[in-house]
Formats: sequence, C-alpha cells, structure tokens
Amino acid sequence: MHPVVSITDHTDFLDRLGPSLPTELGRFERADDGSGVAASSSVVLHFTYLDVPFSGRIERQGSETILRLTGAIGPLPFTAQAARRRGRALRTLAAASRTALDWRVSATQEISVAGAIALAHPVTPVAMVAGAVQLLLRGECYLGLLLDVLGEADSLNSSQAA
Repeated sequence: MHPVVSITDHTDFLDRLGPSLPTELGRFERADDGSGVAASSSVVLHFTYLDVPFSGRIERQGSETILRLTGAIGPLPFTAQAARRRGRALRTLAAASRTALDWRVSATQEISVAGAIALAHPVTPVAMVAGAVQLLLRGECYLGLLLDVLGEADSLNSSQAA
C-alpha cells in the first residue's frame, strides 16, 4: 500500500508529480498496435476537499481522457434523530440534483456525490488539477450548504451540549 501524504496546497501536488507525467500515463496506447509498450489503463487519485474524502480515476475512453470523481459526504440523519435536519438535507440534495453532478443517498443512508469530466490534452498534472477543480466547482455551493446542514449534528452530539 502506498503511503498517504497530506497536501494542503495544489503547488505541493504539482511538485510531487514533477514536470511531466510518467511515460506510461500520457500514452494510453494499446500494445497490439505496434506503437510501443502497453500503458496503464487508469490513474487513481485520493484527496480531501472541504473535509470530504474524494477518490478519482483517470481513464482513457476512446479519444478522450476522463476524470471521474466520487466524494463520500457522510450519513444522512435518521428522522428519529433529527427530523428537521434530515428535511433540510433532503431539500439541499433535491436542489443540488439540478447540477451536472450525481448526488445520491445509498440504501444505508450514506450521501455521496460523483461526476465526470473530459481532461484537456495533453494530460498533464496541471490538466488533472484543473479538471478536478472544474468538476468540484459545479457543486461547491451545494456541497458547502449540505455540510453546514449535516455539521449541526456535531454541536448537538458534543459533550459540551450535554
């Protein structure tokens, strides 16, 4: 397993990636076409934005390179715990569904958000970061609002509130 390093600034991320991508990442060609070595089929990213863990995958799809991001926002409060907060969270999710992102509540009441975007060519670390930022900006206001609504549970459940 690869070690996880906390990166607080995008320049740290770019510095760690270096000036260009590894050869196998930028090429994505098939080995059977005689053009060279088989390249990696995808690249996986993990980062935290607004305290929400995101995972991403960069894959080749035809002539495009697609970045897919998924964020695990957290549990939706049960009605018995906090009916008003649950209602506000559900209204926020309904409004967020008008964005280009896919907002979901799982069968286990976990909220997640996902989206995909085509990356600019050539695929460089800058293109990856720009694609991720562009994708996150599509739902940032709803994500912030939803986190505010869900965050109220921390103050209600804290030892100071008891």
